[in-house]
Amino acid sequence: MVSSVPLDLPHREGEGLIAPHVVFRVVHGYRFFGSYGITNVVGGGDGKACALQNVVRGPAGKGDVSFGDLTALKAFATDEKVAPAKAFDTLDQAAKYVNEGSEFANVQRMLMSLKIKS
Repeated sequence: MVSSVPLDLPHREGEGLIAPHVVFRVVHGYRFFGSYGITNVVGGGDGKACALQNVVRGPAGKGDVSFGDLTALKAFATDEKVAPAKAFDTLDQAAKYVNEGSEFANVQRMLMSLKIKS
């Protein structure tokens, strides 16, 4: 988890779910792969997961919402198409993308402005 900011959206509560957040998360494969989106789904125990979902599970009977560059982030194989996921050589490069660049700041601002009526 490189960035995680709480987001006020209607959501389902239960096991494996948290309050919604705007996130930028990174997984490690042959490179570090990053993805931004909104989620209330826990990424896995001990910081390990096969895939990280960019989805907010909606309240019962209301449906789910998904905003992000990918539906789910995973570690890609060397022969797979990576885009639109971001690829970095180091975790520090991913942190700099989030903390120092304007692209992620603009995307985060847009995602933080989401309003979903329940």
